[in-house]
Amino acid sequence: MLFSSRMKINKQPLSTIQNLPFPIVLVDKHMHIKDCSDSFYEFFGMERPKDGYLELETVIGELQQSLLKIKKNKRFQKTQVNEFITHITRKNELKWYKMVLNPSPESAHYYIYFDDVTKKKIALDLSLQAEKTARIGSWEVDLVNNKIFWSEMTKEIHEVPANFVPDLETGINFYKEGEHRDKIIEVVSEAIENGSPYDVELIIVTAKGNEKWVRAIGKAEMINGKAVRLFGVFKDIDKSKRSNDKIKVLTNRMRVAVESSNIGIWDYDIVNNILVWDDNMYDLYQIDRNEFSGEVAAWEQTIHPEDKEKSLKEVELAIEGKKEFNTEFRIITADGTIRHIHGRGKVFRDENGTALRMIGANTDVSRIKKADNRLRQLLSTTEKQNKSLLNFAHIVSHNLRSNSSNLSMLTGMLLDNIAPAKQQRFLEMIRISSERLDETVVQLNEVIKIQTDHNQKSQWVSIKTTLDNVLESINAHIDEIQPSIEIAVPKDLKVYGMSAYISSIFLNLLTNSLKYRDPKKKLVIKIKAKGEIDQTVISFQDNGKGINLEKHGSNLFGMYKTFHGNKDAKGVGLFISKNQMDAMNAQIVTNSKEGHGATFTLTFPNPKNNKQ
Repeated sequence: MLFSSRMKINKQPLSTIQNLPFPIVLVDKHMHIKDCSDSFYEFFGMERPKDGYLELETVIGELQQSLLKIKKNKRFQKTQVNEFITHITRKNELKWYKMVLNPSPESAHYYIYFDDVTKKKIALDLSLQAEKTARIGSWEVDLVNNKIFWSEMTKEIHEVPANFVPDLETGINFYKEGEHRDKIIEVVSEAIENGSPYDVELIIVTAKGNEKWVRAIGKAEMINGKAVRLFGVFKDIDKSKRSNDKIKVLTNRMRVAVESSNIGIWDYDIVNNILVWDDNMYDLYQIDRNEFSGEVAAWEQTIHPEDKEKSLKEVELAIEGKKEFNTEFRIITADGTIRHIHGRGKVFRDENGTALRMIGANTDVSRIKKADNRLRQLLSTTEKQNKSLLNFAHIVSHNLRSNSSNLSMLTGMLLDNIAPAKQQRFLEMIRISSERLDETVVQLNEVIKIQTDHNQKSQWVSIKTTLDNVLESINAHIDEIQPSIEIAVPKDLKVYGMSAYISSIFLNLLTNSLKYRDPKKKLVIKIKAKGEIDQTVISFQDNGKGINLEKHGSNLFGMYKTFHGNKDAKGVGLFISKNQMDAMNAQIVTNSKEGHGATFTLTFPNPKNNKQ
């Protein structure tokens, strides 16, 4: 069953965390989901079930050892669990997630928060190392339930026992009475009311009566204009207070700990058209805070002109409720650098559905884009190489088969004719055909060189000489069928391309004319060529069976496509020819009517900087 039976009993009341714009879930010690945000299911590519909750393991996959340990342990886990986990999504994508488990001792439950850190794992690792090295304590205040979480280091700084459970009032009372306590009350109140971050240095009186200088940095998390959470870091700076240089180093470390990720948070007041950015946003866009007007138009000016219309449309659609704001766009920073930004946001509405504000995040994904482009280029190169290898295999098969077939036919004619004159003639034809077979092998060698040495891809090739060599290689077939071959090709006319490919194309077209001739009439083949300023055009025309282009036109150059039912037809000749023409940036087109023959026209571009 998809749902556990225990989860279907009662519908849950309106959740206090359901609308939070990040993936968070509330579980009991058995890891049964009791509550979660909508973003939790979206984060793992699922939809929130209409009745009850799924099992945690069903949503996130196999439970981590830390969660299994909590599940098996009879005692309540009172310390925070903060770890990175590897996860394979339902789309078989490998992701790195940061999982933070915060215990709620009063309710014997745990809050588990997930964050996708695939793009910032290195930065997070460095941040965690900085926290450990600088001995920074962390803290969090749940303003909804009036609960405080202190890390072990925060408790150590306050000199309280490890099992000490603070609340908001006792936490503030640790600050020295007078200006220090008044100051912390002021900045905390401002953060709760307006979402203003703070960074202050104050004196606390520890549980053992010792006075200490501490630095407290905090931020508020706002939902619908109301603070629901305060969080930050806490640092003992008593010993380093006298040294400004040391204070500066520690300050930088604390800021790295708080703002380690390359994610900027923004809050758009839709009603008043006011856009508020955090510090990371200004760094991300390289904009001076004093030069930012706080209007959407100021943000618009940073967007790349080619992406502006699309980005603004995405915002408009999100406000209208037609889709979520989840898009990528480019920005141009003050120094002209182009950055790729991934933006996500959630719109909050009033009871009537009117959009009030939109809160979201921007992430710099430029490095990811560059890596993706390099990967695409590598895949493209690999695809071309595979295609070239396949093309080469077909050339070997097709060209050698044509020459060997010709030799086999001549040998049979030699054995069937005992007249000395005819035998001498066939021996001469065998000698010529053998020479052409040797030339074919040499050409195939050249094809191998073409695959490995891109500097030798193209050259000026004599059309008449190539055509004569191809005709000699199939002289037995020509002698047997006795076609009329009319050649109108200037002796000195050359085409710019790959010699082996051009020979192969000529061979394919000529053998096709011989193979698909009309048995009711004499075969006539006309070969013409003319040189123009920008291109050279060669045409092969016959009066054979022709091709029904209305029926077969879309598959004409397809692999293993045959159109006349001949038993010896393989359906690779035109496929090979088309790929070879593409490799030379040339074109091949067909004009044909069933019963009236076919004309294949080859058009080769003439490079301006190459001389014949």
